[in-house]
Amino acid sequence: MIRKWHVIALVSIISGCSTTGGVPTLSSPIPAQQSTPQAAALGGGLVQRSGASLSAFDQANALQAEQYALAAAPAGEAVDWQGKNARGSVTAASPYQVGDQNCRQYTQRILAGGSEYVGRGAACRDAGGSWSLLN
Repeated sequence: MIRKWHVIALVSIISGCSTTGGVPTLSSPIPAQQSTPQAAALGGGLVQRSGASLSAFDQANALQAEQYALAAAPAGEAVDWQGKNARGSVTAASPYQVGDQNCRQYTQRILAGGSEYVGRGAACRDAGGSWSLLN
């Protein structure tokens, strides 16, 4: 059985997460302007490259889901996110090494305005723990 992790805010990773029925859930949405430095290191992430027109709130939730999927989600498990006018999921593959950096390929799916947008890419984590999207 595949579990889906529901992500609303990366802040919960730092402050702890709750468990309901055995499935971890993250809560307490945060505004885009309060995004963590680690999430900001991804730049616009795959969200920005998707071509989807999203509000700042929706973009922040999608980007935080990318960060969580890369940093903590098991390979192949979807990290769902929900915004005000869009929703989606991020699925990261198994980690691999490039030099001394941990890297992961991942997919961001966005449902917005009746359309589905799919972005695929890879990111690597530096020694400080920040993920950077590869070109």
